[in-house]
Amino acid sequence: MNGAVDNCIMAAGEATCNGPRQSGKRFKMDQTSTGAIDLVFDLSTSSLTEPNDGLYKVFQKYGNNTDTVLSGFSIGLGFGIGGDFGDSTDTDGLKFVNFGDTAQPNQFSSLFASGLFGDKTEDRPDTLRGYFSGERSGFNLSYVGEDLFQSAGLFGGDYGYEALFGDWLSYSLVPDGYFYDDDGDAATDAVLMAHFDNTSGKWIMNRALDDDGNILTTAEGNEGERYDSAEDVERALVEQAANVTLAACPDTPPENPVACLAGVGEIEDLAKFNVTYFIDPVSFDASNQNTFTLRTSAFARAVPEPGVLALLATGLGILGASRRRSGRREC
Repeated sequence: MNGAVDNCIMAAGEATCNGPRQSGKRFKMDQTSTGAIDLVFDLSTSSLTEPNDGLYKVFQKYGNNTDTVLSGFSIGLGFGIGGDFGDSTDTDGLKFVNFGDTAQPNQFSSLFASGLFGDKTEDRPDTLRGYFSGERSGFNLSYVGEDLFQSAGLFGGDYGYEALFGDWLSYSLVPDGYFYDDDGDAATDAVLMAHFDNTSGKWIMNRALDDDGNILTTAEGNEGERYDSAEDVERALVEQAANVTLAACPDTPPENPVACLAGVGEIEDLAKFNVTYFIDPVSFDASNQNTFTLRTSAFARAVPEPGVLALLATGLGILGASRRRSGRREC
């Protein structure tokens, strides 16, 4: 389970369980209230081809669209939806895979985008260090039982998510950023170069350009060069890239794309993160009960009005993919 997997729950589309990073495997799910989101899946272990371990890796992207901050979340297994939901038990053969203290990020983790918090690795030598920090940041995860796990606070060090932003922000609350499209390709993510700091009222630039328009990492957290406006940030980038001509990205990409200035947009990846885990239905009797429910719930500091969103997904992996939007976020 450290490498290739036999089965997965993922977004619909052309991607495969063992496809490369950023190939669109993760299904995107946004929390619009603190009520439960119930995803119901058909399951027939008789259709599995041999050899097959019977385990399902879940590729999930989880966003906060509640217009308020959230403090955490839980994910559990059961049956039925809404008021008819019942928890899975220790005797029904359905459970999460518990990797214990040896869990690797590709087995059991909850991580914000590496473009914001993360460093180069051996298998990703060409990636930039995270904009805010070279250290990964996300939610600690804790098993409550074999059918339930939940977040247990944020981690990330001096410039981690919690240190910079506190609790989990909603899309409507994330700061703006200034983005640079280094390849001119609207299908790929533009790169975050600066962010607006609400506390100081300044634009802070943690990345810069060399003379040829290549991206340099110069600072982390809120330690970068400070500017009074986004226009000042843009002028600084143009001046830094002395050997190239930078202009605003066109609405219609040219036949021969070139690097361009994508401008200001919300840093959406501060409102969502990747969740990775495995479901084990190997001992589950699908002849008696051929569906199961994956229930996700969010926590808030203040308890709002309860609500339940029930979403029926017939079969595995039919949810919409998380699509890239160039110039507006950092993956």
